[in-house]
Amino acid sequence: MVLKKIIPVFLCAAFIAATTLIAFAADEVTLGAENTVAPGQVPSQNENDMQWVWGEVVNLDGAGKTITLKYLDYETDQEKDILLAVDEKTTFDNIKSLDEIKPKDTLSIDYTITSGGKNIAGNISLESPDSSAVVDAQEGKQPDLQADPEQTALEAEPAV
Repeated sequence: MVLKKIIPVFLCAAFIAATTLIAFAADEVTLGAENTVAPGQVPSQNENDMQWVWGEVVNLDGAGKTITLKYLDYETDQEKDILLAVDEKTTFDNIKSLDEIKPKDTLSIDYTITSGGKNIAGNISLESPDSSAVVDAQEGKQPDLQADPEQTALEAEPAV
């Protein structure tokens, strides 16, 4: 009697599990086919699709008008290098031209990928350090991250 109740429940659960696995397997195949790129190929993107990268200048070629930038790839959590070309349409923020950029500068760059796989910089912004840190560095002080109000009051009182 109990066996007659358990068999239909078991068959129903097995049917649900099988159809769920088939549905997920079909989704994985679809997603895998869309996101797979053969080695050496550039993913098909519209030339108007803007990408963004932020990192440190590793190499600068003024004659070739290229910048090599070290950045953190957030998907793989690894540091990578990217080569970006500068053309006549490139705009600049906080600087006037490519000549003002030097190694170890931090840049924020909007760029597009051409159909040939070349990265063309659309806008290059030089990240400036915190202004209070610059003033403190010029005065030879370390930035005061946590000012103690009592210590500040004691320093303000004249010595007797």
